[in-house]
Amino acid sequence: MKISKKIIALVLSVVMLSTTFIVAANAVNTNDVIPSIIVPGLFQSETKYYEDGKATDLEAPFFMSDTTEIVGAALTEVLVPITKLLITQQDKDQQAAKALSGVLGDVLMGKLKSDENGKFIKDIRATKYYDSFKDLSDYDKDFILDQLPLNKYIELAGEENLYVFSYASLGNMKATAQELYDFIQFVKEDSGSDKVNLAPVSQGGSVMNAVMQLYKDNGRAFSEDINRIVYVIPALDGSILVGEIYQNGLLDDDDALYSKMLPALMGVDEMAGYLVNIVLRIMPNADLNAILDTVAFDLVNDYMKYSTLMWGLVPSGNYEACRDMYLNDEASAVIREEADWYYNAQCNSDAYISEAKAQGVEIFDIVDYNISLYEIVDSWDDVNADGIIQLDSTSMGAYSVGVGKKLPADYVRTHNNCTNPNHDHSDPRKIVDANTGLLPCTTFYFYNQDHEKTGSNDVIMKLVSELLVDENFKDVYSYPDRFPQFNVGRNSKGLMNDLEEAKQMDTSNLSVDQFARYQHAISRAEEALEQTNVDLVEFEAAKAYFYDTIDEVIYGEEKEYTGGLEFNDFLTTIFRIISDLLYYFFGGAGFNDM
Repeated sequence: MKISKKIIALVLSVVMLSTTFIVAANAVNTNDVIPSIIVPGLFQSETKYYEDGKATDLEAPFFMSDTTEIVGAALTEVLVPITKLLITQQDKDQQAAKALSGVLGDVLMGKLKSDENGKFIKDIRATKYYDSFKDLSDYDKDFILDQLPLNKYIELAGEENLYVFSYASLGNMKATAQELYDFIQFVKEDSGSDKVNLAPVSQGGSVMNAVMQLYKDNGRAFSEDINRIVYVIPALDGSILVGEIYQNGLLDDDDALYSKMLPALMGVDEMAGYLVNIVLRIMPNADLNAILDTVAFDLVNDYMKYSTLMWGLVPSGNYEACRDMYLNDEASAVIREEADWYYNAQCNSDAYISEAKAQGVEIFDIVDYNISLYEIVDSWDDVNADGIIQLDSTSMGAYSVGVGKKLPADYVRTHNNCTNPNHDHSDPRKIVDANTGLLPCTTFYFYNQDHEKTGSNDVIMKLVSELLVDENFKDVYSYPDRFPQFNVGRNSKGLMNDLEEAKQMDTSNLSVDQFARYQHAISRAEEALEQTNVDLVEFEAAKAYFYDTIDEVIYGEEKEYTGGLEFNDFLTTIFRIISDLLYYFFGGAGFNDM
């Protein structure tokens, strides 16, 4: 009898223990997570150029020839007409403009050109990932995380629930959308899930417009496959930069041309930008503007007009005029039809998103703002943007007067997409009216965040990750202390990488005081990175303290503050002053005009 009781007790204990393990496993079982598909932005997919079926070592995205070939082409084709222009101060028959546009077009776009059916002429292929992130090679994993550091997603959901769709950014929109449509079905089958989440990034937003159009064309509800969409700085209505270049060419405004454009494009090498500003004065102003417009037109007409993915980046407001400029000939009939098909999707983007939401698809949006567009088109300062895409496009209609400009005191919104009187979507800086955006309750804004540095903002990457994983994360009111609707941009990728390296450093030779400071620098940097409701002043202070400490304590390189300028800074200042003075006294005149 006692033995029987012991056996029964043992069996019951095993059953209870097993049940406990099952319950515990279910609490953290990543198999219960709905898999997510990342749809990258422009040039964020690995793309290769093939010759005779083998990938070459030419560097993406433009696969340019080596410097010797480029210089040789420039000397052969451009030197003579440019010399004639400088001697005569006249570009007769636009010889210099045509020569320069030809060389630039061939160098930048020669290998990415499409034919009249919208297919690459050369063998261009994006690396495809028909596996979850878990089963990819270390190389592929590193490439993907370098583009979009979604480490937090992997931590929360597991590698097996992350999928990445890749495509060639200058390819065919309809074919790319069909591939993504099919990829959604593949992920469902591969993961065993009924639905997927999607995170379209930048140009991926345009692709998502096209996918929604495919659902409509196929008579299928979005909710059949899609659980959530988390848009990240999406180009839902293109980019004014692309639309203006297609329609009007590069900027003609002398102030921007001779002072802003080139330094902005040169980035960290401002000195070269200002030097080129000065050198450009050797050309007559009219001819310089004609060259810029010719280069822009020829790049589009000869190299880009058959890329329907690029047409997807033309805003709806520019589309019809641009289409009539480039796609009116018989040879462009196929491209015109496909571009019109996408234009319909673009114009109906808000309607399709609203329809998806009504079907139960949860939709979120993450927006960067308060950065002017690149100074390469005339309207660069007319709108609020993130440097690349205007706010109206990424936010689905949020209103702003411009960068750094508060809404007028007498401002009255034209419509309100949030009817809940208890909700407050006020921008603390009074720059953006979030209520006019399509999704005021599920759109997050990052002040002074640059489009190209979005992947370097760990807060945005954490926000994306949690929105894709946490089904309790419903709107901007779910976790306002951690993720407020209006946050601040920051660049933390470098600090995160350097912090991990610092933790592995040999500290055995440090004194007690040095080690204490080293530990304090590490902990302060970690605390700053943990803060998702960003205090930018504290973040930058912690960042500076970390680097100063590592330099001084580990490397023994105490920083010297001389109060003077380094030589490169000195030259940059000199060239900027000369460039500004030339514009102040002579406007846009060339040296000969002066």
